[in-house]
Amino acid sequence: MLPYINDTALLCAFRQGEIRAGKVIFDTYFHPLCLFAERITGNILQSEDIVAEVFEKLMLTPRDFSAMPKLKSFLYQSVHNASLNYVIARKRHSAAHDQVRYLTENERYDHEEVQNEIMRAELIQEIYMAMEKLPDKCGQIFKMIFVEDLSTFEIAEKLQINVQTVRTQKARAIELIRNALVKKNLQFPVVIYFALLLDLPS
Repeated sequence: MLPYINDTALLCAFRQGEIRAGKVIFDTYFHPLCLFAERITGNILQSEDIVAEVFEKLMLTPRDFSAMPKLKSFLYQSVHNASLNYVIARKRHSAAHDQVRYLTENERYDHEEVQNEIMRAELIQEIYMAMEKLPDKCGQIFKMIFVEDLSTFEIAEKLQINVQTVRTQKARAIELIRNALVKKNLQFPVVIYFALLLDLPS
């Protein structure tokens, strides 16, 4: 059973300083924020440190957020700024332009592109959650593709199964995950969703 019936109750508890509410918010946003930061820094360990520091900042910030979207916006904007500062401090401007295509000449993000990156991070989080609920063999093969970045032939050789079996299980996994996302009424841009899945090795 969820500790809070809705976001309003969660935010109210957080504003009152409840430790449990802070933990729920941390658990909800930490992973997607790390994915978001990694797209900027290119370094997952540094991204985790940045996100952890942002949460520390959150706990020291007056809890006057009027709604959860305001708190969420604070988190992503803070991670975005801290990640850019890290890249700039490392004097990796040219590399940053390659890693972060939407970084403009005056080193500011285009709002629409930032929103796309936020949605991408949250989508990957949802895919990971759906992946954990896949049937055993189906889930094992999809993890090897999506997480380990193995090809169909590499998986078939490693598991000593037919290549067509791998392809069948991959297609089944994609369909099950797609259905799981649809059931949650997620409003992710279709182009981002399919770009992620079509980027899987064949």
